[in-house]
Amino acid sequence: MRLTFAVIYLSIFTVLLLVLAAIWHWQMAGHYFLCPDRGYVTDFFPPFVRGDGDLYVKPASTVYAIWAVFAGVAILVPAVTSWLVIRAHHMALRKAWM
Repeated sequence: MRLTFAVIYLSIFTVLLLVLAAIWHWQMAGHYFLCPDRGYVTDFFPPFVRGDGDLYVKPASTVYAIWAVFAGVAILVPAVTSWLVIRAHHMALRKAWM
């Protein structure tokens, strides 16, 4: 059961992380911070301002608070979804064997 949970979690996490990274880049990069030398996925991982040409447009605390919400979604949604899928599978098996 743990292996099943891990496989489902990692599958959903990978896809969701890529989707959230694309949304993050679309919403945040250029509007909340400027960092011209980073890509779509690397924009999602802190620190957001690294070099000389990089700067925060909005306060850094705002950027990190929004990032914390994105990171929470990236961690919790796959966990809850994996648990629900495994639970539904066990209920279906129990119902089929009764």
